Amino acid sequence: MYRQEINITSFQKYLPKMLDLVINGDEIIITKSNVPIAKITPIQAPTFSTKVQIDKVHAIRNKMNIDSNAPENWFG
Repeated sequence: MYRQEINITSFQKYLPKMLDLVINGDEIIITKSNVPIAKITPIQAPTFSTKVQIDKVHAIRNKMNIDSNAPENWFG
C-alpha cells in the first residue's frame, strides 16, 4: 500500500484515477494549501472472526426473538 498526497484541485481533476489507486490499495491524502484535510483509504472487508461474531449475535437475537416480543409502543 502506498501513501500519496495530492492537492484538492488536482484531486478533483484526476478523481477517476485517484479512485482507481484507492481501489488498488493506495491511501490518498488530500491537501489544501499544503495542509492535510482528508484521507481516502480502501474499505477493509470484515475479518473472518468479525463475521463469525456478527453471525453469533444474529443467532442469539433470532433465538430470543427480541423484536416480536416487544410491546407495541416499545419503539415509540
